[in-house]
This record gives sequence, C-alpha cells and structure tokens, in this order.
Amino acid sequence: MSPSRKHTVAVITACVAFVIFGFSFMFSSIALSIAPTTVLLCFRFTAAVLTLSLVVAANALVGRIRGKAWFSFSLRGKPLGGVLLLGLVQPVLYLVFENSSIRYTSSAVTGTVLAVVPVICILADVFISHESVTKLQILCAVACVGGVALVETGGETRISLLGFVCLLMTLVCDVGYYVLSRRASRQFSPLEVTFVMFLMGMVVFVPAALIQGHGQMAELFLPAIQSAPFWGSVFFLGAVSSVGAYGLLNFANATLTNSEASLIGNIGTVVSVLAGVLFLKEDFSLWLALGVVIILVCVFVANVSGGEKK
Repeated sequence: MSPSRKHTVAVITACVAFVIFGFSFMFSSIALSIAPTTVLLCFRFTAAVLTLSLVVAANALVGRIRGKAWFSFSLRGKPLGGVLLLGLVQPVLYLVFENSSIRYTSSAVTGTVLAVVPVICILADVFISHESVTKLQILCAVACVGGVALVETGGETRISLLGFVCLLMTLVCDVGYYVLSRRASRQFSPLEVTFVMFLMGMVVFVPAALIQGHGQMAELFLPAIQSAPFWGSVFFLGAVSSVGAYGLLNFANATLTNSEASLIGNIGTVVSVLAGVLFLKEDFSLWLALGVVIILVCVFVANVSGGEKK
C-alpha cells in the first residue's frame, strides 16, 4: 500500500473512531443519570475486557481449526513496560483527572481547554517525535480551538484552582496517550494495545467501585443492574466505544502523527454536540453552527496537508 493511501485509510479509521467517541458522551450522560461514575466505569471496563477476551478466544479457536488465526495476538516475551504505562495514562489517570476537572470546572471551560491538545501534540511532534509539521496544520490546530470555543459559547464559565490543575493533568494524559500509543504500535498490534489499556482500567475501577459501595452495595448497584438503558449504555461504551473505537484509533496512530490524530479528535466534539441536539433536544445556535463548520473545515484541510507530505 502506498504511503498516501495508507495515510488516507488511517484518517478514515480515526474519523470513524471519533464519531463513535462523540456518541459516547450521550450514552455516558444516560448511564450517569442512573448510576455514579465508579459504577459506570466498573461495568464499562469489565464489558470491554470481556468483549476483547471473546474476540481473542474466537481468534485462537479459528487458529486451531484452520491452522491460521485471523490475526496475531501474543503478549509473551514483549516489553510490557511502555504499554502498561499507556494503560495507566489512558484510561486510568485520564478519567480520574477528567472527571475531577468536570466536577470543579464548567463543561464550557473544559471543552475549550481540551481543544488545545492538537497544539500541544504539534509541539510533541516537533520536539519529541521529530516529525515534520506544516504551517497549515499549525494554523488549523489553533483555529480548531476557536471553533470549539464557539461551540461552547453560552455555557457556564466556572473554574477553580483545583479544577484548573486537574484540567492541566487531563491535557498531559491526553497528549501522553497519543505519544505512547504511537510508540507502542512499533511492537504491539492495535488489539494488544487496546486489551492492555482496558485490562488496566478494569483492574483499577472494579475495586474502586467495590470500595465505594462497601456497606451499601444494593443502593449503589441495584438501580444500574435493573435498568435497561444503563445496560444499553454499558454495551455501547464497553464494546463499541472502548473496544471498537480505541482499537481503530490505536490502528490509526501507527500511521498518523500525534498532531494529525489529535486534530481529528475534534470531530468527536462535533458529533457529541449534534447528538445532544438531535437526541437530547439541546439548543442549537448560530454560534454553535459556525463552530462546527470551522472544526470540520480545519480537520479536513489539516489532514489533506498531512497526506500531501507523505
């Protein structure tokens, strides 16, 4: 496959991943209206690991029957330090800091600040990964921040010192994910990376939910267990978003630079906003529409520019 075609496939794959991520906010809102964060994360990562385990088991069974598996999956003998660090950064620390920043900072501020991730990724590409970045990509990354700010226009602007610190750590974790995922792709397949990431999530968040629920298990878990919307949200977040979207994104990260992948991530903002308008009946304003257009144009232009380099 030619470099330009490989780049195009990676861009499309990343776009699909972030479209799925965009819907994740809506399903998270539904689930969190029924159960607390730790319970949702407990079920989400357990569902993700079970789904991945079934895929790996089916692949091994096919290998035994046909003599050749669909894909290679083996962590044996590989240096796990880097991929375990990746799993600690994303999803564990990222979700801890993100949820803390949301608690102490308004969503409008959080969304706008997190839009700076592509700008930081450009710096990481230049100074850490030694990747070439075009002036057009820099301009698009900065313009995307403005686009996200327009999308968030009208939201409450509230921030505290603790919220700001948590927000900065969320930024660090987000950038760290792109850098570590790209490095891990040199020795691990996308499925192997995804499996370790969500195994780390399950190892941390299942005990966290059990500790929080100590002495009040029924009050904490029963509303979730008895709710069909909660189980539907868990299926989407665990199987579709965690396994499917992160698997696709880890695949794309093997080809795209950190700045390219993070820029495409702004599509998730667009989808989450449109999903809220269409399904949750949220308001849709002229400023929001303008912000959506700016984001989509910048993502398209930046990745056409990136494809032309290759």
